[in-house]
Amino acid sequence: MDTSTIIWIIVVVVVVAVAVALFARRSSARRVEAQRAEADSIREEAREHDRELRAREARAEETEAQAAAARAEADRKAAEAKRLEAEAERHGQGAEEVRAVRDDHLRRADERDPDVDTDEASRDDTADGVGGRTEMTDRDAMDADEVDRAPLGRRSEVDGSEPVAPAATGARDGREGEYRRD
Repeated sequence: MDTSTIIWIIVVVVVVAVAVALFARRSSARRVEAQRAEADSIREEAREHDRELRAREARAEETEAQAAAARAEADRKAAEAKRLEAEAERHGQGAEEVRAVRDDHLRRADERDPDVDTDEASRDDTADGVGGRTEMTDRDAMDADEVDRAPLGRRSEVDGSEPVAPAATGARDGREGEYRRD
């Protein structure tokens, strides 16, 4: 083998080695570039998930705020219900007081009225409507008041019937809450 052949072999080996090195380097560069592209893609997906996460967190916070508002409204309504219950109880007590005063007035009126028997024996008969005065219900009292205030010649405000005038003696016709019709 001569020197020129050895030189050519060395040149060819060096050229092949450089070609292999360049090829390996390009391959490596492509692989690195592909890895960078894949990393960018993964980061973009992470950003998408991050946006979705923020949107869900915002919806969760909004829903929690609505729930808190609903709880506050329910608490307010419960407090209002308690206040109304207390007010209803006060009104009920006031109604009892007014009822007691009304009953006292009726009792005193019965004691003064010569047409009403107020002794204890005849009061025992009042349960079946015989003897003294029978107890009027609140509705009877309101109906009687409206009939007493209705002008003669006009329809009754109580039931829309023909004009009703109290009897001259103020006596009832035996039916609870109705005056005799003239």
